[in-house]
Amino acid sequence: MKKADVFINSLIYAAYMLLSCVVVMFAEMLAVKVINLFVEIDYLSLCVIRAVIYTLGVNTILAIAAFREGYKSATASPIPTLISGLLGALLHLIFSLLFNFAAFVSGGVRSITAIVKFGSALNSPAFSGEIVRLDFVPFFLINALIYVGVMILFNKIGASRRFSDRDELLNK
Repeated sequence: MKKADVFINSLIYAAYMLLSCVVVMFAEMLAVKVINLFVEIDYLSLCVIRAVIYTLGVNTILAIAAFREGYKSATASPIPTLISGLLGALLHLIFSLLFNFAAFVSGGVRSITAIVKFGSALNSPAFSGEIVRLDFVPFFLINALIYVGVMILFNKIGASRRFSDRDELLNK
């Protein structure tokens, strides 16, 4: 794979990551509103719900996009996908820093950070904790590594599926 292709793919992967966060944000808002109709949600539970929805939703969208890409190209190149994914995650990090890790840009990073940093203290009426921008970065990087891993895995699964479909068509 050429260097230009790796760079172009990194821009595409960054766009996938950003757009999937936006799409999942709307699903998360709807889910929280529906849950709130039946049960009053405390802040810790809200953070857990958001973290789960964003983690599953964004990874699902990225898996679908990577599977489609692998199936369409019929090649699974883990190293170029890794490099493009990491560069895309770096671009995603820059946008997340610009928007202070808002959910529409960085998914559940805020919620995950709050859960890990404060835990059950989030529900305390006297709670006055503060999260600074640098607190989000390690959790963003963990999420980004998961995103890239999911993309590599499903790109390979897509290419393998293409080969198995091709073999099935030729053998019948």
